[in-house]
Amino acid sequence: MGQTFTELAKMARTTVRLHPQPGTPGRDDSSMGGPLLWPSDEQWPRCAQFDQHDSFSGIDLPTDPLPLVAVLQIFARDVPELPFPQGTDLCQVLWCPLDHDDVGCAPAVTVLWRDSSSISDPLLEHPPADPLHSEDDYLPRPCVLSPERVTEYPDPGDLSWDFQQRIQQWENEAIHDWSYFYHLLAAPGTKVGGWVAWIQDPAWPACEAGHEMQHLLTIASRESDGQSWKTWTPVEDRGRLGWHPSNVNGRPVRVPLVPDQEPADIMIGDAGSLYVFTCTRCDHRPTLALMQCS
Repeated sequence: MGQTFTELAKMARTTVRLHPQPGTPGRDDSSMGGPLLWPSDEQWPRCAQFDQHDSFSGIDLPTDPLPLVAVLQIFARDVPELPFPQGTDLCQVLWCPLDHDDVGCAPAVTVLWRDSSSISDPLLEHPPADPLHSEDDYLPRPCVLSPERVTEYPDPGDLSWDFQQRIQQWENEAIHDWSYFYHLLAAPGTKVGGWVAWIQDPAWPACEAGHEMQHLLTIASRESDGQSWKTWTPVEDRGRLGWHPSNVNGRPVRVPLVPDQEPADIMIGDAGSLYVFTCTRCDHRPTLALMQCS
């Protein structure tokens, strides 16, 4: 593919797939859904913007501000590719476990940057989640992380129309089982940096100063889908692949049962992803999140 379309080489980016797996991380570990290294003298953030929440699920809205939920904690020693502001080495991501209209009916995200060495008196236990007033799909199961650097290429929507047509023609004329549009583009799953694996059309946001924002990280419902698993299933997991008999238009097919596809047990929309963007040109590092789903 790279030899056929040499332009793609210039578009290659490195992304860090986080590979969350259920475990028991500590507050000094990089994790998903695990405990955070939090100063004991700093108030835990809560959300009180219930007028923005979608209550179609039938969840009773809380009467008191709702504690935010720890989603990701990433230390620079594990993922130095994150654009840590000077003097920081810890990124913490929390969200409100209820839908917010301004995110696209998804959790509202808070991103914090810290200097871990400055936390001499850490909070021993942060406020527990409130399952009664939370979307169950937004309460991640604690996971350890196994960062992996991979090279990826842009989503078709980030390519020119002419380039897309040339790739489509190559796929139609060649005899192979691989497709750029399904197997060779941006990596799926929860990851840091690189290209966005858009589910719908690309929607790169701009900050208030008008700068195009960069992809900070993706929080994904699943680590791959019905096609991308062929490329992105870790070698260690391929021996555990299973197959479910099914049919398409009356013809028998085998549907892959890929292990650990939803390690954190979260679901954003209909198998969607939450994309978090930041602007490194602005000193205050604004962030913006948006959701896409199938």
